[in-house]
Amino acid sequence: MSKRFRRNKLSSSILESFSNAVNGIFEAFYQERNMRIHLILAFFVIFSCLFVSLSVLELIIIFIVIALVFITELFNTTIEILADKIESNKDEQIKLIKDISAGSVLVSSVLAVIVGIIIFSKKIFSDTPVLIQKLSSLPEYVYIIVFIIVLILSMGIKIWYMRFKGKKANVQGGVISVHSALAFSTFTFIVIHNWQDYVSWFMAFVLAVLVAQSRLEAKIHSLSEIVNGAIFGVVVTYLLIQFINFLGGV
Repeated sequence: MSKRFRRNKLSSSILESFSNAVNGIFEAFYQERNMRIHLILAFFVIFSCLFVSLSVLELIIIFIVIALVFITELFNTTIEILADKIESNKDEQIKLIKDISAGSVLVSSVLAVIVGIIIFSKKIFSDTPVLIQKLSSLPEYVYIIVFIIVLILSMGIKIWYMRFKGKKANVQGGVISVHSALAFSTFTFIVIHNWQDYVSWFMAFVLAVLVAQSRLEAKIHSLSEIVNGAIFGVVVTYLLIQFINFLGGV
């Protein structure tokens, strides 16, 4: 009787297997830029869940589609590593394998966006906090003031950082991307001022992402600088509008 084939396992215990799996996930986040982008977007989605009343089923669906995006990205990363290991030179079949693998990530990402729009669009209209409604009633020219303040603050931080690092003032580099800060500042205002028109703020978000991507593609800023600028623009804009509303408008 022939012996059954048994795969040689690298891990000798369940704890070691779990540790290896966690290390693999951390390595994927460290190596892959897209994994870090997915993580940031997932954080914002989960954070948004705190501001609307979702049912248990809706929460489960949101977590499933988020996990699906990460799972497909992990498989895509694995396939790319294996493909590069098999053939380091350019090869049409290897390229096709990578493209198909990347397509699975695209499908899961589009599905996540569609599910998010379906679930959040109705909730935003019906469960919008009273505070957002008050902020949306502020006059439009308030944003001109906020926009100028965001511009001055972001440029000031950029110049201060370069002087602190002993670098010459330059449009490139810096701790934050001013363009990204202004683009996401605009997006934040549109969300607040037109909170019922989700098409407007969805398109504003797309345009803000395109602005950020253009800075990355032109190699003017790194991904971390662009993300810092986006977070800065959103947070400062929201806090300034809150402060102006607290003062009773201007």
